[in-house]
Amino acid sequence: MKIQIKDLKPNPFRDMKNYPIDEGKVQSLTNSIEQTGFWDNILARKHNGNIEIAYGHHRLVVLQKLFKPDDYIDIPIRELDDSMMIRIMANENDESWGTSPKIIDETVRVTKKYLEEHPEITATLSPMGERVRQPNYPIGAKIISEFLGGNWNETRVNYSLERIKGEETEETHEQHIDKEAIEMYPTERSARNFVKAVKQIKNITPEQQRNVAKRMVEKESFGESIVKSELLEEKYSNKKTEKDQREKNEIHFKNYMVETTKVIKSLNDRFLNLFELQTKYNFDFKEFQDSDEADNFKCEMRILIDYLNKFSKRGGENKNGENELLQISD
Repeated sequence: MKIQIKDLKPNPFRDMKNYPIDEGKVQSLTNSIEQTGFWDNILARKHNGNIEIAYGHHRLVVLQKLFKPDDYIDIPIRELDDSMMIRIMANENDESWGTSPKIIDETVRVTKKYLEEHPEITATLSPMGERVRQPNYPIGAKIISEFLGGNWNETRVNYSLERIKGEETEETHEQHIDKEAIEMYPTERSARNFVKAVKQIKNITPEQQRNVAKRMVEKESFGESIVKSELLEEKYSNKKTEKDQREKNEIHFKNYMVETTKVIKSLNDRFLNLFELQTKYNFDFKEFQDSDEADNFKCEMRILIDYLNKFSKRGGENKNGENELLQISD
């Protein structure tokens, strides 16, 4: 069907502020259309006198740049209800933005609101049947996942609902999760680790959360324990009480112990391999001590022993002349 460009409206369930246009993708599509011409790849419906796009918003922006408002394009028009418009939007967001937590959360938020307003749809998705039609029935991850389908599995939706709940928390016993901080993170996993860390710390302000999120994204460091350490550092940056300092030091100590223990375990496994090799080749090799292989072996052993000696002294000595690091390992 031939439609004037000026008459095309965006998907009514897509908030263009929260579902922003990617300028990089617009430029790429612009180059493509200029070279090969416009291929429809826009799907729309007629609704309340308007032509509403189900998907193809980036192509619409390109058309608005390259052509006049009164120019016509030929696109398919289908009978699409609101449920299908939301599902198509969710799939387009997933393909365009991948695992961006900002877009995932906005998709889940819109879907949850729509299902809350349409209990007749929700009732068909839940084994609870007619009970779901009751006012204020909670819409959970299972129902949203079943409605959206595709890559919107229950685990993914559940983590999103946790983030949304944290954003909406106000004066309760739960820690508020700052929406702007979450939107800085590039993947679902990194945002998930941030939320877990924030929930473990009381009274961390939105501004402090944003400061930490910005630093973590710049460093590309997203581990939960590291984020928690940074949050505590940010929280107590202007407080120098002995208690606060001890809490920070305890976090650093635990992180050090966890990471160091992993490395030591790996070394222990390596040493076990050495002993197994020694048992396997139990033979008198004295006559070969001057070979190149023996020289390389001795060199590597000296380096290893030197590292072990240095590491064993890193803990320093206590007042009794005993090594503190070794005391910890005991």
